[in-house]
Amino acid sequence: MRPRPIIGVTVVGPADSRLLEGHLDTGADDTVFPQRLAALLGVDLTNAPVSQATTATLTNAPIRYAQVYLRITDGKEQREWPAWVGFTPAKLNYPLLGFAGFLQFFTATFHGDREQVELMVNSLYPGT
Repeated sequence: MRPRPIIGVTVVGPADSRLLEGHLDTGADDTVFPQRLAALLGVDLTNAPVSQATTATLTNAPIRYAQVYLRITDGKEQREWPAWVGFTPAKLNYPLLGFAGFLQFFTATFHGDREQVELMVNSLYPGT
């Protein structure tokens, strides 16, 4: 069994919010959630910008983009910021917390020996 950098992230939309476990993925260009989540949050994807992404299995998947708020906490500190994220109908084992919308706002240090990751806000961080 290999450790994965899985963290809790709350996605906040106009109608609701949901706490999910997301995969910090330094190889992902975008932050991507399952499309069904958009409806639960009250995010309207009707006229959302659309792109195609290539998944790890080399299949193309549509992604619709919308702005939400993301929130993370370690139980002591909390960070929340507006983020443009993608929503896809493709199957995801975990939502992808990629560069755009997530990792761009943090300096991430992966401690392999401790199986931990440390996130520190950087100068691009737009939130509270």
